[in-house]
Amino acid sequence: MDHFLGRDRVFKMLGNRRKKFYKKLTETLKASGEGKIMPMERRKDLSLKEFKEHYVRKGIPVVMEGAAKDWDCAKKWSMEYFKELHGEDEIILVDHKIEGYPFEKIKLKDVIDNIRMGGKKYYRFYPLLARHPEHIKDFDYNWLLDRKVKPALFDLFQVFMGGENTITNFHNSNPPNLFVQAYGQKEWIVYSHYYTMVVDPVPVRNAYRNAPYKKNNLPFDPFNPDYESPYNLWKYIDGHQTVLQPGDVLWVPPFYWHAVRNTTDSIGVGYRWVAPLYAFKVSPLYMLLDCFSTKPNLLKSYKLTREDSNLIWLAESGKLDEYLKEKKEKLKNMKVNPI
Repeated sequence: MDHFLGRDRVFKMLGNRRKKFYKKLTETLKASGEGKIMPMERRKDLSLKEFKEHYVRKGIPVVMEGAAKDWDCAKKWSMEYFKELHGEDEIILVDHKIEGYPFEKIKLKDVIDNIRMGGKKYYRFYPLLARHPEHIKDFDYNWLLDRKVKPALFDLFQVFMGGENTITNFHNSNPPNLFVQAYGQKEWIVYSHYYTMVVDPVPVRNAYRNAPYKKNNLPFDPFNPDYESPYNLWKYIDGHQTVLQPGDVLWVPPFYWHAVRNTTDSIGVGYRWVAPLYAFKVSPLYMLLDCFSTKPNLLKSYKLTREDSNLIWLAESGKLDEYLKEKKEKLKNMKVNPI
């Protein structure tokens, strides 16, 4: 109801019922005892059959240790590698930590220089293959396709580049994810979508959800947990943690809540695809809510994602039309005044 009517309106309508629900939830969680952050399962030489029949079918995360260690992305990629090859790429850098998602248009080389100098810029969702399809050779694409859940509408390779101690706060979304760690180390903490009532996300109009900013204008931080109110219920739920090394591949099912921290300068790539039926099987509620997205709607969201996922946040904050207009004018000027 929050999604359709707005949280404030629903609070006015059902505030007492919500309070009773969370009182009962608190009692139930406390009776079960404190939760734990447990090591995520890591498997070497995990067979395709077991991966599909156990981890995919049941929606369980797992690290396939060293599965990509012989891929070129794990052997060749570095910050300098991308700066030399694609440093002149103009990109959209969205600040996911600030309400309203401010963004800047910047060259990739400037982001990499900031990272190398200890800065806090963190480039997410770089649409690498959409811009430079030759990098498909850096992956064992057949290996990825074998593990892709079908039917699927399309797939994506999205690169993440960040410096030491940069963080992405808790969030979830519907595309399944085979995340390949190519360079450096990245720490993940994940919670099942089963605990969404504890996360209590603010209703949004797109298909990407963040944990709410309830204290000091910050969400719950699993890397430095503070279990005081309003985050007291997090103390009673179980999560899983792992640190990915170059060549590791992490399977993340749809709608799993996760936060990540780069423990070193880091480059990773999410191989994602859109599989609505599988996502619906994992969480019918969330997939249904995704179908009612309006900023942007689900079909437009998919279209923007294929070009650059960062455009989704521009759409939600009402800045997409402005950005596209500027981009169109720039292309027009380049045709009139070619270099």
